[in-house]
Formats: sequence, structure tokens, C-alpha cells
Amino acid sequence: MALKDRRLAEVVVGVGRDAGRLETARALGAVDVYETDPAPGLKGADLVVLATPIGRILEDLRTLAPFLSPEALVTDVGSTKGEIARAGAGAVGPRFVGGHPLAGSERSGVEAASAELFIEAVWAVTPTPGTDPEALARVRALAQGVGARVLTLDPDAHDRAVAVTSHLPHVLAYALSAQAATAAADDPHLYDLAAGSFASATRVAASPPDLWRDVALTNRQALADALRAYRAELDTMLAALDAADSERLFDRFQAGNDAKRRSGT
Repeated sequence: MALKDRRLAEVVVGVGRDAGRLETARALGAVDVYETDPAPGLKGADLVVLATPIGRILEDLRTLAPFLSPEALVTDVGSTKGEIARAGAGAVGPRFVGGHPLAGSERSGVEAASAELFIEAVWAVTPTPGTDPEALARVRALAQGVGARVLTLDPDAHDRAVAVTSHLPHVLAYALSAQAATAAADDPHLYDLAAGSFASATRVAASPPDLWRDVALTNRQALADALRAYRAELDTMLAALDAADSERLFDRFQAGNDAKRRSGT
């Protein structure tokens, strides 16, 4: 939608498994035409964007390469980049450029799409040493063309950062939502007493679990490290509670408060 709205693409071809959903995408203006067979769908494409759960991206990189023209660029919008960058380099070669637009919400499906989605969003691009500089420049131009701010990063450095800022919050939201459901089984008023803080903390638990399972597994080491660090912070707060240590508890709350104010997020 963003490409079409800004006249950055002559024809957008949607390729997927479900003709009904693809027809909805065409009716909403997200694609011009569609195919359920990748061979005709990719024929003559200048740029291929893989926008599926990460497990599927990794699979498609292995199977779609034979259908690509020699000049075609390939990028993706997956939330982890290390495994994808390595798979793309192996399957597509220098013409693959990993990407991660930090935009969107917990909503899924083409019905949630917006041509304004990427305006002022950060779009990380993650080249490898073997990436073609021209391919990188074109993918950067694509991101900038739809309004995003481009950040170029090493794929593994990207994954370490988003493990803390994106993947950990999703794990925490799923865990808190599941914990609340368990507590609600014995307390019929629990959700009546859930206000804005609970809604904010669990909003992304509405995200598709299969998508985030793939994210977690393809960034498992960095995410596990982030979870261990978070658990250590929780243990510090728990010890302060058990000891009724108001000074220590205030110290940790103040540290979080200060960090939030400094972050600008």
C-alpha cells in the first residue's frame, strides 16, 4: 500500500497460499494482482519482499531462489535477522538484504494494513560482508521512500538489541496474560479490576503466537540472556519485598523511572 500510494512500484504482485485472502488484499488495494503459485508470481520481479512468519521466510529462501530473475533483489521484514541473513546469503547471494521495519501492532491480516505505517518508523537493514552495495542502497531507498528512518546494523547486533526491546516484552506480555487467566479462575472480579496498566502491559499478547514462537526460537540465545537478566532484576525486587526493604525497593523503582525518562520511548 505504501509503495502504491507513493507511486514507487508499477505493479505489486501478492503471492500466498489462500486465494480468498489474496482477493481481499486486492480489493483493499494492497496488491494489483496475485498468484498462489510462486513461479508466475515471481516472474520478472525487480524486488521480492518476504513478509511471513520467520520459519516460512527461512523455508521460502531455500525454495524460491530458482524462480528469481538474475537481477531481482530480495529482502524481508522478519523480526530477527541473524539466521535470515545467513540463509539469504546462502540461497540468494549478494542480492539479499535483510530488513526489519519496527512498525505495526498486535493486529494481523491485510485488514490491519495502512499506507502510512512506516512514516517515521525505524527500518533496520542488516547487510552481511558479502552484500552487494547497490542492492543495499536500493533497499535503503525503498525504506526511505515509504517514510522510514533507516538504521544499518550487523544482523547479530540487531538481534541482541531487539531481544531486550521487542522480544522480551512479548514474552513478558504472554506470561502476564497467562498468569492473570490462571488467577481469574479463582477470582471472578480479577478482570473487572484490570485497568490501563494491565492493558498496556499485555497488549502485544494479542499478537499471533506462531509468529512470535518463530521469533523466539530464531533469537533464542539473545532472548534467553535477556530473560535471565530480567529474572535477576525481579529476584532483587522480590528479596526487597520479602525483607520489607523500602529503600532497596524504591531504588529499583527509581532506576526504572530514570531509565524510562532518559530513553525517550
